[in-house]
Amino acid sequence: MEIKTWGQALEYTFKTRHSWRHGNGAKTAAINAGHFTRIRGLSFPVGRITQPIINEVSVELEDEGKSDATINRIVSAVSTVLNHCAFDGLIATPAKFRRRKEHEGRINFYTKEEVTRLSHAAVDPFMREDAAEIIKVAAYTGMRQGELLKLKAKDVDLGLNVIHVGGRPDVQTKAGNYRSIPIHTHIASLLERRIDNVGSNVRVFGDEWSDKDQLLRVFKKVNKYIGKDETYVFHTLRHSFGTWCAEAGVPIRTIMDLMGHKRIETTLRYAKTTDKARTEALNLI
Repeated sequence: MEIKTWGQALEYTFKTRHSWRHGNGAKTAAINAGHFTRIRGLSFPVGRITQPIINEVSVELEDEGKSDATINRIVSAVSTVLNHCAFDGLIATPAKFRRRKEHEGRINFYTKEEVTRLSHAAVDPFMREDAAEIIKVAAYTGMRQGELLKLKAKDVDLGLNVIHVGGRPDVQTKAGNYRSIPIHTHIASLLERRIDNVGSNVRVFGDEWSDKDQLLRVFKKVNKYIGKDETYVFHTLRHSFGTWCAEAGVPIRTIMDLMGHKRIETTLRYAKTTDKARTEALNLI
């Protein structure tokens, strides 16, 4: 038996590791390992699960509001899968992953020019105009993949020039999760076209990407085409939005509100990503 993907490694572990087959241990393992699956997909090559990849996944989980303790449990679940398969001689011995003690490291982000290259590459050579458009909207709104796939025509308010995320101001899906994001000029026309003459409950992007793994696979191809490595993922578009805001001098609390962060510590990462604002501040002295 040869194991090449995360999905294969996960399936083998659930079939052969006793504590993952029965009772509460199985349920907890499924939840924790499932977070990695949701972010990277079942087809992710098991040999590429390295510390940089774990770092990127951890940042994304933090962005979702997960605590360091929860992130560590998720990382432990990934380690368990890899070590179990390695012990049985099905994959190479994996590296040991660091556990989080504090917010650490810088985050990846695309420049605006790179986002333009991504969207162009999606069309030529990959002939995916739908991918080009969702890439642009992700980068210029900072919305998460799940939020984009759930976005409905009624959530795009062209009159107020905002996108309502998490419901509407008066009807929210979850208390405290609502936020509004101004519609950038770079994406105004494509959003207007996508919601023109459609029902209010029609999803703006979701019907094209019913399988989330499909979007991840397409984006991976486009990302590789412009020369970026596997640490750059779809969620990096969200990081890019936060970084651009920080570079433009948008106040941290405003960035926190735009991105829907629950903790200011998460938003402060974007202030550390680039030294541009710091340098410009010193030049004013």
